[in-house]
Amino acid sequence: MSSHYSFPPPGGAPNANSPNPLRPYYTSSDSPLQSYYYNTLSSSTLEEELAAQNEINSQAAAKELASYGLVKYMTLAIAAPFEAGQTLLQVQYLPNDDGFNGDDIDLAEKTRRDEAIQRARIEEEAERDYYNRTGGVSPNAGGYYVSQYSTTQYSSHHETYSTSLPANSNSTNDKLDAKDLLNEYPIRESVYDEESRPAYQMAPIEGGVWKAITDLAKHPTEGWLSLWKGQYTNWMYEMLHLFAQPTLEATLNDTFDLYDDTIPLVHLDHVGPNIATMVTSHLVVGLILSPLELVRTRLVVQTANPLQRKYSGMVNCITTIISEEGVSALWGGVNLFPTILYHTLTPLLANSIPLIIDRVFHLTAADSPFLYSLAELGLNTIELLIRLPIETVRKRLQIQIQSNVSSSAKKYRTVVETRKRPYYGMVDCVYRIIKEEGGHHKRTSRTTKGPDGSIITTSVAQRPWYSAWGVRGLYTGLGMHLTSNSALFAVGAVTNLQDEGDDW
Repeated sequence: MSSHYSFPPPGGAPNANSPNPLRPYYTSSDSPLQSYYYNTLSSSTLEEELAAQNEINSQAAAKELASYGLVKYMTLAIAAPFEAGQTLLQVQYLPNDDGFNGDDIDLAEKTRRDEAIQRARIEEEAERDYYNRTGGVSPNAGGYYVSQYSTTQYSSHHETYSTSLPANSNSTNDKLDAKDLLNEYPIRESVYDEESRPAYQMAPIEGGVWKAITDLAKHPTEGWLSLWKGQYTNWMYEMLHLFAQPTLEATLNDTFDLYDDTIPLVHLDHVGPNIATMVTSHLVVGLILSPLELVRTRLVVQTANPLQRKYSGMVNCITTIISEEGVSALWGGVNLFPTILYHTLTPLLANSIPLIIDRVFHLTAADSPFLYSLAELGLNTIELLIRLPIETVRKRLQIQIQSNVSSSAKKYRTVVETRKRPYYGMVDCVYRIIKEEGGHHKRTSRTTKGPDGSIITTSVAQRPWYSAWGVRGLYTGLGMHLTSNSALFAVGAVTNLQDEGDDW
């Protein structure tokens, strides 16, 4: 019996090739469209097309990565001279008083020779007084005791010097002057003494970052190319950090089921977990890549003189440190705690500024652009005052050789004067900088030797009043950063005012 739902066409039996009235868009398996999918798009063809598409995407990604790497390299190259100038200012040693910069061996040797010269002077004066009273002339007058120190040779693990006493000290009528003896002393008495300064070393930089740049470029053994020392190492660090840090942060957010790290923190209700993953990723990646920062600092500070240069490049610097100081010197030692502190506070402070402006000051860039920029300027200045001392201490500890290197190893010669006596840690470094470099420098004149051998004394400009601050040695290069922040604030303020004018 036929179903009451079937409706045969009035012309008779339905055509097998005609569409069913209840399913007008249905096609049979032997239709041309179905045959095309079955015969043309086989599994092998689909795999080939997917592989070709992936190859195209990979080539596009490689081109994009190469272009970004080139742009990043050029950007870092523009900022490299300023970074090099600031690094030299941060590591150079400018003591307050007499300018003596000796290590423990120099101090002991200096004390011993001072005592010996003093004894020689007293005995020589006693001998002269005796023969003046008796009317005779000593055959050894002016020569016996002092001759033991008239030609001296001092050799240490820092420098080798030789000197001789003044010729007029042999006169029986002239009184032996201890000051003349000390001026001829084989140990370098002051970092400001230009006569005893090595040829590869620059004079003390008593100015800002621009002064450091010009002095480095004009130095005979340095030149303009020295402004880009460590450029490749810095680029390598930035590129590796760019890929590693966001990847680790995203992995941590997925692990703890947090919001995507691309969402700004100001739009989150609970920012604590996201800040924790962000700081942790910066800290872990910063610790792993910290050897590159160590290498860059040493390459920038070392002299470019080929006869005195210790490291020829990034790879040579790493292998030399491992062979002479051990693998632990790349991550541990006195650099460990400053590295942890730096890579923890820097991202924390930088990413907390928008949160403080939004949730403490209740300001937004859309409603109060000028006040927002002003608050951002103030908080950036506070962040700079916290970060700069840590950065200064860290760079000074990075150029410090962390073990007793054998005498056959090449010495690490720096383009600026650095402290010979080592720092025992971060706290000791801060204390020494404040105590030894925090006040006025007591130089009122500079002594140089003229072309004809004569001594020329020129006056030195007095330091400004703010140089008496005890912490000034911790904030070298502060002016450059403040100028940059102020310029960005001014540009932002002018742009916001123009936008408000367009709205009106």
